[in-house]
Amino acid sequence: MRILVTGTGGLIGSYVARELLRAGHDVTGIDIAPAKPSTGRSLRVDLTDSGQVYQALAPVEAVVHMGAWANAGIVPDTRTYHDNTTGTFNLFQACADLGIRRIVSASSAQVYGFAAAPPLYAPIDEAHPLRPLNCYALSKTAGEQAADYFIERKGLEILTFRIMGARAPSAMDANIERIAQNPGGDTSLLWTRTDARDMAIASRLAIEAEKVEPGPYNITGAVVLEESSAELVERHFADRTEIRDHLANSLSPLSCARAERVFGYRPRYLWSVSQRHPEED
Repeated sequence: MRILVTGTGGLIGSYVARELLRAGHDVTGIDIAPAKPSTGRSLRVDLTDSGQVYQALAPVEAVVHMGAWANAGIVPDTRTYHDNTTGTFNLFQACADLGIRRIVSASSAQVYGFAAAPPLYAPIDEAHPLRPLNCYALSKTAGEQAADYFIERKGLEILTFRIMGARAPSAMDANIERIAQNPGGDTSLLWTRTDARDMAIASRLAIEAEKVEPGPYNITGAVVLEESSAELVERHFADRTEIRDHLANSLSPLSCARAERVFGYRPRYLWSVSQRHPEED
């Protein structure tokens, strides 16, 4: 399959491109920054320029959209919001016009606003209210609304990934050590980290699936502490979060049940204080 991956100069996009190449797909990566090594054919494309987007998409059958400013504070807030929303809309519009139906598009678990308030209930499914706290999260909620529009009006199959705590394998040890030393300081990410290789696998599975359900999907790894999800939620959130029966069996308070049901995603790289999954050379 001919697949375009946006954001191959960044963390997740580079892993996605490599995963798709290993699976035998014909991959083109685009970014305003230079592509990471071993990500295949690449073009320097500014997603906020619709003409460049149309040209890059012309020979493509599916898209994985990971290109964006990856958080607030990298550039001024106005540019974060403008570039992320404009780039996403340009991409969706071009796909609609060119007949490209299947798109995986990156959102973020930041849309849930756990940095300011605990979840209303756990496990947290995709129906949980959205509470964006900064320009980045707000741009992601706008991107999700744009996806809904193109799904309903243009018939696109857009799967929006609400990604939690994605990290390169090389960064996991330091993250785990910090969480273990101060679990109360990691409540906004629910003590959970997602290996970038799992993000890449999730993207490939969603692109390759014969039938999908458009809409939002939580994509996450597992809690990295020895305590269970239920124990952590109860200890740190107490009666502010409703604990539902099936939380005890969840790898993370953020549920990936929908992704597992629809396209078979379940994290493979389950990092913890007692488990490591270093990247092979």
